[in-house]
Amino acid sequence: MKNSTKTILILGVSLLIGANAHAQYPQDFTKDQADSTIKFRTSEVAGLKSDLAKSQADATKAAADVQQRMADNTSCRDALYAMLGSDRNGYNAYREQISRDEQELGSLRQMNNGQLNDSKARVDALEAQIRDLRGNKLVLIPDHKTRVQTLSTNFMQMKHGMVPPNMTYTVGTWRKDRDCLWNIAKKPDIYNDPFAWPKIWHANMEMIHNPDIIQPGMQLSILKSPVTPEDKDLTGYRHRRTHTN
Repeated sequence: MKNSTKTILILGVSLLIGANAHAQYPQDFTKDQADSTIKFRTSEVAGLKSDLAKSQADATKAAADVQQRMADNTSCRDALYAMLGSDRNGYNAYREQISRDEQELGSLRQMNNGQLNDSKARVDALEAQIRDLRGNKLVLIPDHKTRVQTLSTNFMQMKHGMVPPNMTYTVGTWRKDRDCLWNIAKKPDIYNDPFAWPKIWHANMEMIHNPDIIQPGMQLSILKSPVTPEDKDLTGYRHRRTHTN
């Protein structure tokens, strides 16, 4: 049975080949024409083999060139990292730190001023991290420089928009503490500016009837908003002294 099936298959293939040959070549196909055709096909096959070999050689050379360029690029990068006092691991860690700080800033900027004041530890930590990024030589890489500058600018804009919570100052005695509005205003943890004393007066006018006289034990409200020229305006004080005198 197997031999019969095999014989039928061979016969079928032979018939197909014969039919194909009959379709391609006429019955009056001469020997010279056949030889010429064979020679042309042989040459065509040889040309295709040559083209294929050349293409394979070009592909091999191109792959080798790519590998060499990748190796050269790696060497250049390693040399750059070394020049900046780092290596590939340090470079990757630096970029990851930038990304983390960008995400942290984005999170903080979603908060209102009250929430930011409650998150002062996070704000201070981010400021220290940005300072470290700016102090690292890897910041000289153009992409790093752009990202860190943007990060720093956006952080400062956020921080300048923060208004610290108000505080309370308890007035001491003149003999011991030399407390007056002028001296209180110039304290580093108040306004660090004696000329800002009217700001304290204006915030406590219900308690302080005469800005030249304050009493020990008074609980003064200290507004921690930025001092403005208006806060130093003495117009009301001068008007009061003129009418008093």
